[in-house]
Amino acid sequence: MKTYSNMLLIAIVALLITGCASRPPAPKSGVELQSYQAREFETSKRSAFSATMSVFQDLGFIIDDGDFDTGLITATGPTTRHELGMSDLLAGVFAGVDTRGATHRRATAFVEKMPSGLVRIRLNFVDNVVAAPGTPQQSKPLQEPAFYQATFEQIDKAIFVRSATT
Repeated sequence: MKTYSNMLLIAIVALLITGCASRPPAPKSGVELQSYQAREFETSKRSAFSATMSVFQDLGFIIDDGDFDTGLITATGPTTRHELGMSDLLAGVFAGVDTRGATHRRATAFVEKMPSGLVRIRLNFVDNVVAAPGTPQQSKPLQEPAFYQATFEQIDKAIFVRSATT
């Protein structure tokens, strides 16, 4: 009887996990990505670079590296645990195992002076997802234009504050 219960539990968990699988969205072209990942500002490269670093920190990122000469900033965001789903609940109740995964967000920014005199900032956010302990990590680029828009609005405000104080 106990073997039957274990097999039934495994079958239910397998159905729940596979039933939730969805097809990944088609990859976007470089032009599509740049349409929301890049923005130009009328400011100095120094001001844009500093504002971008400051906004990353405001968003909870830890700056891993920032090189003004190359214009590259890399940062690591906080780790978030996935919400409990039905399969996590069942595994916790019946097996006493926490199967929730975690997401580690990484960010990069490239700040460059354009020939037009404007400064261009390109942002990229990637979620590194571990679905459950012991499973391989999957990297998923964040493709939410609204998130990039909100980040650029914060950078714009930080540039404005810097220009108003000088």
